[in-house]
Amino acid sequence: MSETSKSHRADCPHAASWPLLIETTAFTLYFFTWKLCMAVTLARAPRLAEVGVLGSAYALLLAFTGLGYVLFWVAHSYLPSPKERKSLAAVVLAFCFGGSIVMMTTQRIEILLAASCVTILALGCIGGGIHYGFSLVSYGSEFSGRALGIGMGVSSLLQYVVEAMGLTPVVFVICVVLSLFAIMWLATRPAKRWGREQDSAAKQAPVVGRRPITILVVAAVAMTLDYGLLDSVLVWKYASGEIVTAGLSKIVNALSLPLVGVLFDLKKGNLRSLITVCAMFLIAVATSAAEEDEWVGAATVMAGVYGAFYVMYLSASFMRIAPDTSRPEVIASVGRAVSCFVGAIGALTARPFFESCGVVATVGVSCLLSIGCLLVLLRDIAWGVTKGLGEDGVAFGGDLPRPSGPSREEALDTYIEKLALTAREAEVCGLLLSTDLGVQEIADEIFISRRVAQRHIAAIYEKAGVTTRLGLYRDFDAWFDEGVN
Repeated sequence: MSETSKSHRADCPHAASWPLLIETTAFTLYFFTWKLCMAVTLARAPRLAEVGVLGSAYALLLAFTGLGYVLFWVAHSYLPSPKERKSLAAVVLAFCFGGSIVMMTTQRIEILLAASCVTILALGCIGGGIHYGFSLVSYGSEFSGRALGIGMGVSSLLQYVVEAMGLTPVVFVICVVLSLFAIMWLATRPAKRWGREQDSAAKQAPVVGRRPITILVVAAVAMTLDYGLLDSVLVWKYASGEIVTAGLSKIVNALSLPLVGVLFDLKKGNLRSLITVCAMFLIAVATSAAEEDEWVGAATVMAGVYGAFYVMYLSASFMRIAPDTSRPEVIASVGRAVSCFVGAIGALTARPFFESCGVVATVGVSCLLSIGCLLVLLRDIAWGVTKGLGEDGVAFGGDLPRPSGPSREEALDTYIEKLALTAREAEVCGLLLSTDLGVQEIADEIFISRRVAQRHIAAIYEKAGVTTRLGLYRDFDAWFDEGVN
């Protein structure tokens, strides 16, 4: 990691306290608005059609949330100018405002679902930006877990209070409008400026390759499928009237989130994988309890507790390593995106599986998923327990163990030797892989002309067997993962 990045990490816990508060507030408002829109759609859909539409509606909303995150990734990559991004933000906000009004006024199920999908898509795009901003500002902070847990807990509690007091169309639209305007205002605060400054510094020295990210993605899939087995069954029972109220589960979930945040900050975040995998086995117990009417209440409480661990892990783990990757704007929200897409599949299949195969088979699948997740994260768990309290105390943002071999900066010299580059080509290659400088900026950096720089770059690409800078980075990344990790 560069000296600049190290100094930011060292100073972060105190220097970023105010920006972290701003980003936490923005995250709270976003999560509150998203949960409120989801709740309104799932409450109105069975009234306008039939109970059977609930599973499809839930899956549709999750899928469009995931698409919203993808929309942010694409926009961040292909809309580089501030003017273009402001135009997209205006369109996104217009969709949120218009969609929220239609959601509460229409009496047709088709229009309700269409308006909800548009609103949720726009909120997903906003959420991608908020995940990205939070990951940059909380980079290396010893309070990141607590900040995220408090933000999620407050948003869940706020949603419950608004619903309990009577969610009329006017109240719903006012909540959405005020939340979005507050998020817009917070986007102009110093936290965003601070985050953009760190963005370029973090990109210059990516230290997390594909393998750790892949491990987290596989774990996210297993956790989502496991949680989906119970969540979909409980949603169905609630819609069909077998569960009178989900209030207790929501309160338990809201109160559990800050506590989970405290647990995730223990030992500098090195034990969060172990803590979450242990909590996964609650699903097997809760799923068996959900079959019996007298134990459904206990199942909803257990679902609320595990839901806190689940949603925190998927957000906190990816956001914490995002600044150490080459694409932090994508990695920060990829956990939520994966959970949405996989959750959409689970929403359509979990209840039929539960009803056709029975509780024994469902509990068995839940246990297998928990064991599978344990095996996937076993290396991280073992590192966190035995070596996580070493000199650095944080590996890959505290979620995955740092390789015992050389760092990426040290391995870069070996990679350059492997390509048999000339001295000048080695300088150019180092700048290509460790900075985001353009061709002219690279030429200026080492005092050569643009044409000479282009000639060196072409020679480097030829020796590496690639045709683009992205291809060069991927070749180095693959070589580093295979040879070092």
